[in-house]
Amino acid sequence: MPESPLHRSMKAVVASELVRDGYEVIEEPLWPPNRLVSWEAYRPDLLGIAQTDSREEYALVECETRPRTKRLLAKNIWRVELQSRIDRQPRLRRILVVPRGKLGALDLKLRRSCEIWVTDEDDILKIPTCAPS
Repeated sequence: MPESPLHRSMKAVVASELVRDGYEVIEEPLWPPNRLVSWEAYRPDLLGIAQTDSREEYALVECETRPRTKRLLAKNIWRVELQSRIDRQPRLRRILVVPRGKLGALDLKLRRSCEIWVTDEDDILKIPTCAPS
């Protein structure tokens, strides 16, 4: 199934934002970027990598044009593993991106597991991950 213009637009807006935040962005990577990250039967829409002497972060991005909680929970994004290091703890960000007007379709309990970004053509509303109650 070909990618929709909305899906492409969402990926472009988010990729641009991640680059501004210091990430290198890879679109639909075929395999994990290094031995510290592992996944099976999964390919994120975008993978952001930010590495410096003091920072090591990975951002897994899923863009959903028609979000449904049940379908999202079945995705392997929740099974991605990140191996820690002796000298520092890498950070894994899970970012779910939905179009403006579609946030109501989601169970906001997803915020316990990921950031939710609501996008339109040139703007992003970022809803951070919240700690479990």
